[in-house]
Amino acid sequence: MSTLRRRVLGNLELGATTLAVVAVLVGIRAGLWALGVEGLSPTALSAGIITGGVFVVGLVVAGTLSDYRDAERAPTDLASGLYSILREAESMHAVWKAPDLAELRQRLIAVVTTLRADIDDGKSRTCQAAIEDLSETFLELDESDVPANYIVRLRAEQAGLRKSLLRVYGLQREEFLPSAYAMIVAFVSLILVLLMFTNFDGLAESLVTVGFLSFFFLALLRLLNQISTPFKVGRERTEDDVSLFLLNEFVVQVQASEAGEVVVEDVEAQAEEVEEQLVEVEEEVADPTKAAEHATARLNPDD
Repeated sequence: MSTLRRRVLGNLELGATTLAVVAVLVGIRAGLWALGVEGLSPTALSAGIITGGVFVVGLVVAGTLSDYRDAERAPTDLASGLYSILREAESMHAVWKAPDLAELRQRLIAVVTTLRADIDDGKSRTCQAAIEDLSETFLELDESDVPANYIVRLRAEQAGLRKSLLRVYGLQREEFLPSAYAMIVAFVSLILVLLMFTNFDGLAESLVTVGFLSFFFLALLRLLNQISTPFKVGRERTEDDVSLFLLNEFVVQVQASEAGEVVVEDVEAQAEEVEEQLVEVEEEVADPTKAAEHATARLNPDD
């Protein structure tokens, strides 16, 4: 129920808060009208300014959405690489009794928890260190009877994890055409001022026009700001942010593999439970790095 409520409220939050700002703007326009400031009549120039604003906003939205689509692929690639390492290592252990699966499970879970810590902190890079820690498992395999080509496959998956992680860092930090976004903010501000002093054939028509156009432009600005940082964790995450549920499902599979099982039923529900545990730890421990350590210990099936 809490998840459903969060989804519903998260979807309505942007529109509801934008409507509050729009109501203020409509009130200001009504106040100006009451003071006798009816404004100028609409012209082809004012219509062109509004049309140009729509074009520029659409341009930046299209570019930002392409980055957002790249962001959606990153958790899938990370989960795929982690799955491959886990299953390959389990197969090797069944034949050659190497590597140490307990240590490997903890290191794989640490990749998930430290990624969340980096997203929460915004500047840390602890997940990079967690991915590099997987090399300890590969060094253990180098000293065993496992054929070298098997180990090479694992190192290739590790390289794929690095690539996906760097994509997450880059998308989380970089903005699509920052100058264009600044221009949009200025353009929208000028359009709103123009609407305040334009008479659209009467008070009612003017208020409706101000309300509709201001909601359109302000909602798009807020949406751009929302998706410019596509990853969020914890209670701050909304349905507009890229979901990390596949990584939570991977944690479920890691926990099940300790008992020699593979989860095929209710995996989504169990992933939700993992999410709740992670959120609880993140709220209890203020430092994201320490929160990741506590979460790794809590989720580790061998503890």
